[in-house]
Amino acid sequence: MYAWLTTIMYGLGSVVGKIATKHHIANPWLYNFIFFVLTAICIIPFAVAGGVGWPQDWSSILWLSIANAVSGTMFVLAFYAVDLSILSPLSSLRTPLVALSGVLFLGERLTILQWALIGTIFIAGGFVNLDERMNIRTVLNKKITLGLLWILCSAWFNSTIKYASAKNGFWEVSLWPSVLATILVLPTLPLFYRDLIHTRISRYHGLTISTILFTAGLLFSVKALGENVSISMAIISLPLSMLITMALSFIAPKLLEKHTNVVYAVRLVAATVMFLAALGLSK
Repeated sequence: MYAWLTTIMYGLGSVVGKIATKHHIANPWLYNFIFFVLTAICIIPFAVAGGVGWPQDWSSILWLSIANAVSGTMFVLAFYAVDLSILSPLSSLRTPLVALSGVLFLGERLTILQWALIGTIFIAGGFVNLDERMNIRTVLNKKITLGLLWILCSAWFNSTIKYASAKNGFWEVSLWPSVLATILVLPTLPLFYRDLIHTRISRYHGLTISTILFTAGLLFSVKALGENVSISMAIISLPLSMLITMALSFIAPKLLEKHTNVVYAVRLVAATVMFLAALGLSK
């Protein structure tokens, strides 16, 4: 249940946030900092009401904080660079990355079927990035590289949540990494302080709504990933924001993005294959 709630919150938050990046806040570093600040502010009252205390294991919290800061920043940079109809299904790559990390670092063994599913996910991931030119050589570019880096960092972040949850309470895992991650992104201040001064408060409305949705998703994900990483990540990777974006492309094409029906059909089929393969891999 928590994984499905995470998917809904992340999907809605992504759409609202993407609208904010396109129409309200041009500087990704400003967006990134305010996002971390608002996330911490949103969590604090719930954590206090829930009886949050000091972490029982600071080392796991510090690692989670670093992973949170890096993963969150890479997400925002990819958020600005890549279409949401591409970025959303790429989330399915987290499941095979977790499986491969188990092979590399824990000595786990995969079946032939699992290897086939991993290959299917990566191949389908290439088709997700196709545009009107339908040229497979355009799949790998600087923008999509940001998306892939975010996926790598996100898989790391999700794994550290599981590790920290085994050593600390729910609210300690939810609150302290958000607070510490906000401090860790402070050195980026020179990249956005001018925009911070001159941006009107009204420009932050979309970002604020998006952050509230993402914060709810984060809290649900901590609960879900603390119980089961593989299955939860497969469900969380459901490309809900892609489906919403495709619907909006017909209703309000200037709001987010607009591609041909053929492009969206290819992306939708590839995303479906990726999700089903990830779901099979997580069993």
